[in-house]
Amino acid sequence: MHFSLLETFRAVVEKGTTQAAAEALGLSQSAVSRRIAQLEEELGLPLFVRDRGRLIATRENRLLQGQIAGLVDHGARLTQRAGELKAGNYATEMLRVAFPASLTMSIVPTILAEFLEQTERVQVELHTGAYDTIERMILDERAEVGFLRMPTQRTGLGTTPVIEVPTVCVMPRGHPLAARKVVSIGDLHSIPLILLGRMRLPRRDIDEAFWEVGLRPLVRVEAHSVQSACALAARGLGVTLVNELMARDFAHLPIEIRPLKERLLHRFAFAVTDGVPPTEIARQFMETSIARFRSLLSEGPKPG
Repeated sequence: MHFSLLETFRAVVEKGTTQAAAEALGLSQSAVSRRIAQLEEELGLPLFVRDRGRLIATRENRLLQGQIAGLVDHGARLTQRAGELKAGNYATEMLRVAFPASLTMSIVPTILAEFLEQTERVQVELHTGAYDTIERMILDERAEVGFLRMPTQRTGLGTTPVIEVPTVCVMPRGHPLAARKVVSIGDLHSIPLILLGRMRLPRRDIDEAFWEVGLRPLVRVEAHSVQSACALAARGLGVTLVNELMARDFAHLPIEIRPLKERLLHRFAFAVTDGVPPTEIARQFMETSIARFRSLLSEGPKPG
């Protein structure tokens, strides 16, 4: 199977139309259509349904997208490495890591700076995404190491525990609750809240904590990342309950961070493909990261 067929498929998926994919690849629209038809023939599977000039992804298409994207990425890295070898200027090893975006404001850059200072001729490729996306990246071999919340959703992952993190209360700077050293669930009665989506495990823990004290949370906004929840709190839209580790990455915002009396824990781990031992450089990266995470949490929560 020719690599160009996979590259064309990915372009069509990302751009949405054969015309847009053709422009991105520098090909004619008919050439893109021929490549897609050839790929379908070689795979023996329909990848798109043609409906009045529109391409609609089939179920088989959606199931193969991650693996094909991984193959295209592998091919691009192979081409890049070959060029570096030819020029005589290359990193001795590539490390591909994946983190949630909510950690990349300051914590991950600090870890990378420390790690790269300890190692020579190592190139790091940083991916970001939701936990579900990171799991797929590892299984599709687009990332070697991923930072995940436990428990994971997919099988086939080997995990190394990193840290247990308590839930903290994040509020706008100057909020009345900021006068308290510790905030309890009971203190949040009738307080407008910004909570993570109801399908998330931490949200279920929070809802149960309110139920146990006979209260119902006053949810004004549902967010889908710690980053957006803290940004909304900084804007004065309410108070949020998030894990302390990620809240630290937004301490530069006009917010106050206070411990939550109820102990609602978040467990995090590094994940790799199960049965595939991490490389020495990946192991060093995980050790550096774990030490930094634990050092950060030992300081205790601070106001913004």
